[in-house]
Amino acid sequence: MNTSQPYDVAFSIHAGRDLREIRRYLTKNASARVALKIVAGLFEAIETLQDHPERYPPEPLLAAQGNYRVIRKGAYEIFYEFTGYDIYIYRIVHSKRDLVRLLRRFKP
Repeated sequence: MNTSQPYDVAFSIHAGRDLREIRRYLTKNASARVALKIVAGLFEAIETLQDHPERYPPEPLLAAQGNYRVIRKGAYEIFYEFTGYDIYIYRIVHSKRDLVRLLRRFKP
C-alpha cells in the first residue's frame, strides 16, 4: 500500500497542444462523444502515474537523454519523464506517427 503523497504531474505546451489536436480531430472525424471518451482515457492513464510513476517502461530511444517513459493507451503513446520528484508529460501522439523521427527531434 502506497502511503506517500502522490507526485505532481505537469504538462508541456506540446502535450497540451497534442490533446487539443486529438480532441479536435476525433470530434471532426468520429464524434464529440468518442473524442471525450478517448481524451478521458488518456487522462486516466496519466493519473495512474501519481502513485506509480515508474510502472511503465523507459523508452530505449531516449535513454541517453533522461528517465523518459511511455504509456501506450489505445492508439496513443504518452511520453513522460519521472525526475524522482515530479512527472512531466511531454508529448501525446498517435502510434501511427513516425515515432523514430519524432524521437530524434525530441526536446523537452
